[in-house]
Amino acid sequence: MRRAILAAAALAGGCASLIFAQNSETPAGQQPISVKRQAPAAAKKGDAAAVPTALQTYDFGAQLQALQNVDGSPGAPPGAGATPGADGKVPKDFRPKTDVPLSPTAVEAVRMSETWRGSEVTPAAGADGRVMYAFGAGLPVLVCAPLRVCIIELQAGEKIVGEPQIGDAIRWNVSPGMYGDGDEATQMIVLKPQEAGLDTNLLISTDRRAYYVRLVSKPQEYVARVAFRYPEEENSQKWKQHLAEQKIQERETKRQAEVIPALVTVEKLNFGYKVTGGDEHLRPERVFDDGAKTYIQMKPEMQNREAPVLVVLGADGKGEMTNYRVRERTYIVDRLFDRAQLVLGSGKKAQKVQIVREPKG
Repeated sequence: MRRAILAAAALAGGCASLIFAQNSETPAGQQPISVKRQAPAAAKKGDAAAVPTALQTYDFGAQLQALQNVDGSPGAPPGAGATPGADGKVPKDFRPKTDVPLSPTAVEAVRMSETWRGSEVTPAAGADGRVMYAFGAGLPVLVCAPLRVCIIELQAGEKIVGEPQIGDAIRWNVSPGMYGDGDEATQMIVLKPQEAGLDTNLLISTDRRAYYVRLVSKPQEYVARVAFRYPEEENSQKWKQHLAEQKIQERETKRQAEVIPALVTVEKLNFGYKVTGGDEHLRPERVFDDGAKTYIQMKPEMQNREAPVLVVLGADGKGEMTNYRVRERTYIVDRLFDRAQLVLGSGKKAQKVQIVREPKG
């Protein structure tokens, strides 16, 4: 290579003859070989003898190309970077391949994703300075600023699964946070950009859902606190609450219909009943009526014993069909009667309690 450079220098100076130098590292005891420029001999036009044969056949172009890039920058091997054309040069309009063609399905998928990312999502004001986004309605945007802290709040009780993934992990600082405790603890993501003019995205995976958020940094403007509303979950919760309240109301209505009405005054109650027969466990504590229904209240121990059968007796002393029910150890008869019996067992061993309504004096 060094000899080729010396030969090129001699040719450019119009040397008539050239003495090739040996390597600069001369063995000890030998004198270095020197090169001396001589004036060119006069030669006629077209005289090939004026230039040495070795120089006439030497490929100086190939040697010079070996010392430089195809784009003219020295120090790199030929062909580095782009592929040269037939003349050894890279076309000026050459662009490396950085894209791939998409199928119609892929194009449609990209279009749908762009529609979602570009949809208008109107934020709403929340408590304590929160900016509220409806989850799933579109791509939420969090605007931050250098030297300021931005917070993304999750749903109370929601837990982060794994480390959040951010598109620009070099110029954005991402750290966890939390407030509250127990089932109501609220997880947070704390974000700080290192400079303005950044635009990236963030993925947060939790035990309930995945959040996809766009992050933008501005010199001064920023949003301090972002939280989310969950419309589908809120609607479901409202229906559950409504159904639960409806069941409670139905139970209360049924209870009020089955027990003594609270508005029945003492003056309307008639306790003029005589109870005879049977043992102390079978006899009721009290019998009374409100002018429409008759109530036979048994002792608390009845809950652990067999309940007797109530038989209403007619004027002829025979049993009559009647409607009654037992609620909270109380027989509720849907009529008034003069005589009735509580019967436990059958045949001669049956125990009977006589209940007689006494006439008012």
